[in-house]
Amino acid sequence: MSHYSQKHLLGIHSLSREDIDAIFQSAAFFSECGINSSQKFSYLHGKTVVLGFFESSTRTRCSFEVAAKRLGAEVLLFQPQGSSVEKGETLLDTLETIDAMGVDIWVIRHSINGSVELMSNHSNGIFINAGEGNKEHPTQALLDGFTLLEKFDSLEGKRICIVGDILHSRVARSDIYLFQKLGAEVAICGPDIFMPDLREFSNIHRLETIEDSVAWADAINMLRIQKERIVDKNIPTTEEYSQQFGLRMKHLISKPNIIVMHPGPANYGVEIDHEVAHSPQSVIQRQVRNGVAVRMAVLTLLSNHNR
Repeated sequence: MSHYSQKHLLGIHSLSREDIDAIFQSAAFFSECGINSSQKFSYLHGKTVVLGFFESSTRTRCSFEVAAKRLGAEVLLFQPQGSSVEKGETLLDTLETIDAMGVDIWVIRHSINGSVELMSNHSNGIFINAGEGNKEHPTQALLDGFTLLEKFDSLEGKRICIVGDILHSRVARSDIYLFQKLGAEVAICGPDIFMPDLREFSNIHRLETIEDSVAWADAINMLRIQKERIVDKNIPTTEEYSQQFGLRMKHLISKPNIIVMHPGPANYGVEIDHEVAHSPQSVIQRQVRNGVAVRMAVLTLLSNHNR
């Protein structure tokens, strides 16, 4: 059994290959046991998990909530709407107040880079980054990697292309870091306005078209345009973007063995067609299921490590 060495999960950058293997081994255990309401565990019995979602979320929040409850934890949902945050309370004020209630694990989503690490430096609790600014979304990358390993056994030498709004995407960054740690070749594709400075990454390929991406890749991860994070509004229209970078059935016909991924929520008819998302090549629903197993693994390993 691999050993998990971290107190928190702030990003993929800080994880060793052994840490990643430990998460995947634990996730495989939960997946094999069955991700359903009848299967309950007591690994977090007596623990309180705070879901601090300072940014809106459905999939990630629900996934963490299900994971924590299946592990026997008490779950406290904190959202800024209607809270003291709207009355001017700072992030650290909120942390101090809720910490005083006796909580153990914080699962944080925030729009500002560095927020989760800041909170972890002012608390004795365990912190999990559930999506932060455009920096990282580590559990999404972990569930993406876990899903691909169900298909490929190993990512060594596999080619994975991420298509879409890379510049504003925390998922893209965490995916790139994880896939490269697992030995994959990674490419990115999208309009110039959505491309980061390639010097931000090491050994990254840049592809120009969706056709190039499909031809090159063993797996393709389609991202939506992050409109809520875009300052420069001089972006392609939906029609222009869809025409140039949308994944269609004709592309799957040209590459029948390609694996199709999407972190959700999908904008059907823009970056991906409905029939593509529900095709045999798609693992999108498997990603959702594996998200629960991976988050159960992360919660369990962090709780055990911090005893």
